[in-house]
Amino acid sequence: MVEPRGVWTDARSGREWRDRGRVVLAGRVLVLCMAVAACTEGAAATAEPADGGVPPTTTVDALMERAERAQRLWRGVELYHEREIAPLERVLLSYRDDPELARRIAVSLVVEARRVKLDPRMLLAVLLVENPWLDPEATSPVGARGLMQVMPTHRGNWPPCPADLESVESNICHGASIFAHYLRLETGDVERALLRYNGCVHGTNTPDCHRYPTHVYARAGRASMLAWLEPRAGRTASP
Repeated sequence: MVEPRGVWTDARSGREWRDRGRVVLAGRVLVLCMAVAACTEGAAATAEPADGGVPPTTTVDALMERAERAQRLWRGVELYHEREIAPLERVLLSYRDDPELARRIAVSLVVEARRVKLDPRMLLAVLLVENPWLDPEATSPVGARGLMQVMPTHRGNWPPCPADLESVESNICHGASIFAHYLRLETGDVERALLRYNGCVHGTNTPDCHRYPTHVYARAGRASMLAWLEPRAGRTASP
């Protein structure tokens, strides 16, 4: 069960999760750099020595071909980022002026939404209702944790999601898996799935919890407008 709203408290210092986020982002960049490096090193390893009778142009052509391939790959990454990730980043930055955190959340939303075959914008809207302050360490009065306000009873029960509910990636992984599960149970009925996510199937979880889908739709509509606007420096939206 997921608790949507409440007065939240921090469990750890902000510096700790920011450092953890830098490690994750650095790791992803390192993987990409290693892939690009492998292209050029592979070309050098397969090239014949000049005294072996191979014309110098053969080695140069091979290196150029590998370099062009790497450039096309990088261009594809940039295009994917601008189309899929950057719009979510712009929305998140309107709620909290933290570019590093916004990118980390946006990437995780896209990755997890694709994994469970959902639209990232749906997960974004749920997240903005559950935790509009974008606090990865938020804890509600009933114990719901993190960005997607996942109850501890779900911890580690949704492979491949790691058990740490205060991790950006793991929390969004749990939230995406839980919502996708409820959507399957409700045979595609989004409103019923949202009510289940909120723990409001019988309307007894929190006052007016039946209005939860309306709140999500409102956030989704606002997000769709903000996605195409450049964020104003130093200004964030009211939760």
